[in-house]
Amino acid sequence: MKKYIALLLTLCMLLALVGCGNTSKDSPTSPPSQNTSAPSDSKTPDTQPVSGDAVAAPDGYPEDTITMIVSYAAGAGSDLLARALAQYIDFGDETMVCTNITGGSGTIGMMECYHAEPDGLTMCLALPESYSVQILNGALEEDLFDNLILVASPVYDVDTIAVRVDSPYQTLEELVVYAKDHPGEVTIAGVGSGLNKWMAVDFMQKTGIELKYVPYSDANETRAAVLGGQADVLFSQACESKPYYDSGEMRILAVAAEERAGFMDDIPTCTELGYEFVAGIHRGFAVTPGTPDDIVDYLEAKIKEVYDNPAFIEYMNDTLGFNTVWTGHDEYESLARELVENFRPLLETAANY
Repeated sequence: MKKYIALLLTLCMLLALVGCGNTSKDSPTSPPSQNTSAPSDSKTPDTQPVSGDAVAAPDGYPEDTITMIVSYAAGAGSDLLARALAQYIDFGDETMVCTNITGGSGTIGMMECYHAEPDGLTMCLALPESYSVQILNGALEEDLFDNLILVASPVYDVDTIAVRVDSPYQTLEELVVYAKDHPGEVTIAGVGSGLNKWMAVDFMQKTGIELKYVPYSDANETRAAVLGGQADVLFSQACESKPYYDSGEMRILAVAAEERAGFMDDIPTCTELGYEFVAGIHRGFAVTPGTPDDIVDYLEAKIKEVYDNPAFIEYMNDTLGFNTVWTGHDEYESLARELVENFRPLLETAANY
């Protein structure tokens, strides 16, 4: 009888152990854990991509690596966004790789994507604000937005006005007062003669001052110029000035927005300082004209999956300094067409500056 009872007890213990072993990552009672934190001190997101199970891919797509063409220099805002998307997006067995093709204020890389095979395997960064200026300058055809397929934009990158931390300008008002008394003396650094110049000219008009705009080939050069004392003011997007704001190397005088940025909530907006100057860039993604609708819809849904990932949101806001604002395919294309008309009044002013 004692042996029989001992045998029963052993069997019960084995059954209990088997029952505990069923609470694995595949068990309904224990779902797989997800990494919902983003690094705060690195520019490379350390996270797993979002699961792609929720979106059905078109048959046979993608059958190869997806190339994301970045039309701007490594380390610039668009480059950082593209590489973050490549880290978070999930295409199953295939991956996304980024390649930098710079020049022409972003148009050379974009045209590489424009003329690629319409199979959805080539994408590019799409900055409709910048392209609108290039259309009005005559560098791009008027019908660009009728052909290039804008997929989606997950961020709106606001413009900032910044100076070196030891600059004599403690506030935007001090800069404005000095510039009015010394027209053309203060230099402001921006990228190229396209969008940055147009927005800098608009800033001057809204504040009633005259600065000397100095064009540089890329964002890295503009920041180096201000830090090195070759230029007085940096005109750039928040993602490009935030690292120097965080490190204490630069002072941001104002954000070109109607509301303060959450990651710079101590910085006033131009609007609250009395200047109706609002500017920024909808950084997003596009594919080649003629890409099938089902592939465009799939890519939009995959980008939205990434956008809905809390880790991506945190990484965009806290580390890179992007305002996360979703703009889907239809709204993105409508926005692009409106921008051309909205920027048209600046055409003559910027050209003659």
